[in-house]
Amino acid sequence: MLKRIARYMLAKHWDGKLPVDAFAIARSENVTVQREPDMGAVYGRFEFVDGQPRIVVNGDAPELRQRFVVAHHLGHLALEHGTHFTCASRQFSLYQLDEIENQANRFALEMLVPGFALNILIQKRNITNFHRLTDAFEVSELAMKLRLKQLGWIKRARI
Repeated sequence: MLKRIARYMLAKHWDGKLPVDAFAIARSENVTVQREPDMGAVYGRFEFVDGQPRIVVNGDAPELRQRFVVAHHLGHLALEHGTHFTCASRQFSLYQLDEIENQANRFALEMLVPGFALNILIQKRNITNFHRLTDAFEVSELAMKLRLKQLGWIKRARI
């Protein structure tokens, strides 16, 4: 179900260009996105303000992290997890035990690295260089390793 919801959101709002613009998708979903400096260890938060969804990202974080945080919080919204989440570094850990946070992380990967797009780059365009792939999708090395593993392109992601 998670994959289907992420794919539906992409089909509804994505322009087909790489990298996937999570900020534009959020705007298309009528979600306000704000960057705030000085959030410390908080990467972002999702909340409803006057009945409207809002995502606040740590403006001091690297752009790759901001993109992932927005996609992660869109996952909370799309998967109807609740009305308020504050996410710090532990929620983005590979060893996250909270199933809701795991779902939001998987949603973000589905959104930022659509499987069919990754398969096209590898199979049709013969782009197999790991760094070229991470650059094309503008995701972290960890995110790309996980996605390649999920799609069966690598058997074991050494992290």
